[in-house]
Amino acid sequence: MTESLKLKLIKNAGWLFGAEIISKLFAYGIIVVLSRTLGPTGLGQYSFIFYYVGLLGIFSDLGVGYYFMREVARDRGKAEELLPDVLGFKIVLALLNFIIIVALTIPLPKPGWMKVLIILAGAEAMLTWIAYIFINIMYAHEVTKYEAIARVIERTWAFFVGGSILYLYRSLTPFVLILLAGYTIREILRIRWGSRFVNRVKIRFRPEVWVSLLKKSYPFWLIGLFTLIYYRTDMVMLSLMRGDYETGIYRAAYTLIEVSLFVPNIVVSTTMPSMARLWVEDRKTLEVLFRKSFQMLVLIGVLGTAGYYTLARLGIIIVFGGKFIPSVPVLRILSLAIPFMFLNSLFGSLMNATGKELTFTKITGFTALLNVVLNYILILHYGASGAAVATVVSQGVASLFSGLCTSTSMST
Repeated sequence: MTESLKLKLIKNAGWLFGAEIISKLFAYGIIVVLSRTLGPTGLGQYSFIFYYVGLLGIFSDLGVGYYFMREVARDRGKAEELLPDVLGFKIVLALLNFIIIVALTIPLPKPGWMKVLIILAGAEAMLTWIAYIFINIMYAHEVTKYEAIARVIERTWAFFVGGSILYLYRSLTPFVLILLAGYTIREILRIRWGSRFVNRVKIRFRPEVWVSLLKKSYPFWLIGLFTLIYYRTDMVMLSLMRGDYETGIYRAAYTLIEVSLFVPNIVVSTTMPSMARLWVEDRKTLEVLFRKSFQMLVLIGVLGTAGYYTLARLGIIIVFGGKFIPSVPVLRILSLAIPFMFLNSLFGSLMNATGKELTFTKITGFTALLNVVLNYILILHYGASGAAVATVVSQGVASLFSGLCTSTSMST
């Protein structure tokens, strides 16, 4: 690995690491304040609103954003050529997806105030889905500092302003409204800073070009769709099958697991553009980069499992309080999935960067289906603990298949 590449990766990782640490601390603080103020039921309602909107965002991208990032990472001159059509397509998709959210939310068996918040969250999500294109531009240019700053600003707003509102009013509605305002600020910053990497931001609406884009991007959409189902379905199914309290118990445990996921997020965000470029320019260096990343993620993942399993009870009591003691066994089960989660992020990044996205699509599709089936069966009988077991098994199966495919592709 060349020194210039090492320095660039270290610099980008440094920005994202700093942002992730600050963001996670504030996000962690928000969940703590929310759980201690509104209890497991309030935490479950909050989780359902945002996980539900996230799950319904399945038609917001169709893989175009990831395809755009990979192509620009390989040839930065393509940004000016692709951006207008990609941006126009994303705007249309965002509007269509919002209509889907509204249509499916109205008959939902939830209180009216929750439906209103879901629709408002869906409206803000349109801006988020569009802003992702500008994140893709920055990442394709191997620049992460602006995204890091945007995240920190949003999380700071959420913690101090949102936390104050929650403490004063002790109600979920004003708190969610403040969060949505913070998300809007973040997306505006992303769009503004991402625009600096192109000479001019133009929008084109050409359906014939969109069809051509879809032929190349649909594998990335399927990957995103299956991943979305995989990571969002447990919370939504828990809420609909076992109620808000059980969802809150599971969310408390999963929140602590999410803290550790900043590690693979940083590794993938900083290495994916380089992997795409090295696959074309220098495969020997790519092998070194992948091996180093693999070794680091395995080591940290195993240590993470040991730490979470040992300190589960202490962590739950300190962070969430005695009301969340039922979250302890759930956290211990989920801790077993950490090494698999870490490696799946790396395997997926490598396969997408090296043109093996169809293979990764098949793997994520199978594991997403497996996850849904396991969640239905296990949640029905074991509630939150069943959802945790489904996560561990699905992540383990995904790691097995992805590892085998990655080993084969790297040896050819």
